Amino acid sequence: MDMQKLAYFAEGNIFTGSATKDAEKGLLLRCRVEPDTKEGELKVWAWKKDLCFERAGEIEERSFPLNQPGLDSAKAWLQSLFDTL
Repeated sequence: MDMQKLAYFAEGNIFTGSATKDAEKGLLLRCRVEPDTKEGELKVWAWKKDLCFERAGEIEERSFPLNQPGLDSAKAWLQSLFDTL
């Protein structure tokens, strides 16, 4: 899954994305990454339904430090979720 660089999040921007493994079987992963600059965190949500964030229902959530190692960990977590589809 492609992701923005750290500077994008440090400026307070929100990223949404998705990756599809098999569209016919509905195997996809959607995500939302939102920085909390006051807390110095990246909040990351992921879900496997082809629905928007507000309607997705079952959403997994994690927080990571708002730094390059934290962004790398967030990417690795999302990749691990995608790999288990």
